[in-house]
Amino acid sequence: MELTVLGCGDAFGNGGRNNTSFLVTDQNESVLLDCGASTLIRLKYEGIDLESISTIIISHFHGDHFGGIPFFLISSMFEKPRKKPLAIVGPVGVAKRVYDLLEAMYAGTAAKTLEMDLTYYEYEQGKPIVIGDKVIHAWEVDHSLPSIPHAFRLEWRGKCIAFSGDTSWTDNLIPLSKGTDLFICECNFLEKVSFGHLGYSELLEKRSLFDTKQLWLTHMADEVIDAKDLKINRLSDGQKLSI
Repeated sequence: MELTVLGCGDAFGNGGRNNTSFLVTDQNESVLLDCGASTLIRLKYEGIDLESISTIIISHFHGDHFGGIPFFLISSMFEKPRKKPLAIVGPVGVAKRVYDLLEAMYAGTAAKTLEMDLTYYEYEQGKPIVIGDKVIHAWEVDHSLPSIPHAFRLEWRGKCIAFSGDTSWTDNLIPLSKGTDLFICECNFLEKVSFGHLGYSELLEKRSLFDTKQLWLTHMADEVIDAKDLKINRLSDGQKLSI
């Protein structure tokens, strides 16, 4: 199983990085973890067939994390009509949020999603979502409340990948990381402690609480990207990780 970093940037494009999106691939099937506004561009750059993506999992309703879904959908409807089912997983209200965003960005197109084999799943705290051989667990985290922020983990074919979404410190990150093969954790700041985002110094202090084989940082401001000799690995766009 392989993870491709389609984008690991923050909302401001620091470091010239693409919006958040990670592609998890096993054999001929892929799962998309977040779908920021630049995701379709990066998928095309990587030569990924959208039809191979069976599931999109969204952490929260901010444009750098789910703003790419309209582009994904219009490509799947008009450019190369999709034949396979697609599942979109996210916080409560995900179906309406996607529909409204698509209609706002491409007026007159949202109704066509009703013709697609498209299924939506909403997070429920403590209740797993099962889609075929995939199991998805979600935890509430501390970020902008209107965005309905969640962290989530994907259990798929004997592997477990976790993603913090955007959040300041919360103890929910501890069970999120438990027994994972890969944990992608946001780290917006170097020293600063602020609601909504994590800092490297704070994460370094709490690193021992995580139970994961691989810990990687994402969603970094320039100060974290440019820092020397950090003791936690940092992701970069286009990077590929074996899981």
